[in-house]
Amino acid sequence: MGLKKKSRKGEISIGNNNGRIRLRWRVSGERFSLNLPFDYLPENMHHATIKVAEIKLDLVKGCFDATLEKYSPKIETPQVNKTEIIVPANTQVDNLPVLLGDLVKDFNNWAKNIRNVDIDNAVDYLYLRRVLERWLDIEVSKIAFQLNTADWSISTYNRRLTMLQTFFTWLVENGKMTANPLKNVRRRRNRKKQKNTKRTPLNIDEIRLILDAIKNNTFCSKSSFHKHSHYYPFLLFIFSTGVRNAEAVGLRVKHVDLTKKRVEISETFARTLKGSNHSARIQKGTKTENTRFLPLQKELITLFKRQILGKQPDDFVFPSPKGLSIDDQMLQKRILKPILGKLGLDERDLYAARHSFGTRAAKQGIPVTDIAYLMGHSTINTAIRNYISVEAPSYKLPSL
Repeated sequence: MGLKKKSRKGEISIGNNNGRIRLRWRVSGERFSLNLPFDYLPENMHHATIKVAEIKLDLVKGCFDATLEKYSPKIETPQVNKTEIIVPANTQVDNLPVLLGDLVKDFNNWAKNIRNVDIDNAVDYLYLRRVLERWLDIEVSKIAFQLNTADWSISTYNRRLTMLQTFFTWLVENGKMTANPLKNVRRRRNRKKQKNTKRTPLNIDEIRLILDAIKNNTFCSKSSFHKHSHYYPFLLFIFSTGVRNAEAVGLRVKHVDLTKKRVEISETFARTLKGSNHSARIQKGTKTENTRFLPLQKELITLFKRQILGKQPDDFVFPSPKGLSIDDQMLQKRILKPILGKLGLDERDLYAARHSFGTRAAKQGIPVTDIAYLMGHSTINTAIRNYISVEAPSYKLPSL
């Protein structure tokens, strides 16, 4: 493989340890080493670079796991075909509650007291409880077969299977069942996810067209009580930073630090099953329960100076015309959708602003670890999957 060059200070080196890949680095003077279960071959180097990026991201975020347990590769067992049922039809599990209906009360208790969720406002838990309520007369021992007959997408199936496996494990640990009927049921193989066309990234020219139309009330009726331009600061912010809709809706004056020229993203004002209007929303942490700080450039600093002027720390930075939280669904339906149509652009939802930011950042050469941090991803994999693409072939090899 040739002579190994000494890595620069602060870098993570990728080396050959008895034919296998090894990573080595230092943190605060302490040396760390991580062996990967892959042969030291060119075709395996992508495993190393992804792991290096993951470690670097945690170092930037301040959540580096010094035990290295988080970074130890998990060797996955072979996946099964989605039509294949792991539990045979004649499997008998003794001493289980007879029907799924007997478990609804325990599910509510588990969700509320063990998972610490408000089940009425947690979509996944609420819908799964409704599934159990529909399957009241299904025998517990046949739940694997019932799951396989459900007309769900692969991601929904896998998500609900995982939740039920965790629930049944808790029942076993607490003596309510003697065995987990889903223990050996494996997740379905997730084929390449179809892209949501309404979230197709917009290019810079298209973004400017949209923002100019909003700012200048180009397509706003003269008789309209609320002008489109009221939403210009909100839309400029999400297109400029790629924050999630609920993060922008819930941004408060106390989160803006003009002295340090940064904004803190640490909470959301999220919609619930009751709707997206102000009274239906609840205050929550971010999707990944982390806090990040976004740098503010000149245009956003000027914008924030106007937006927070004369407001209290807990006031919304981007209120609705009535001083409440912005209803992002109504904004999309009543303003964004008609404007896109009149501009001759394909329909998008507001989340396209986030995808546009990530794609733009990747094309401009921003490191994937930085993109993951700025967008609040818990790992770099989401950024790689959504924003790092090979839209055009490369006709040039990298120089030595």
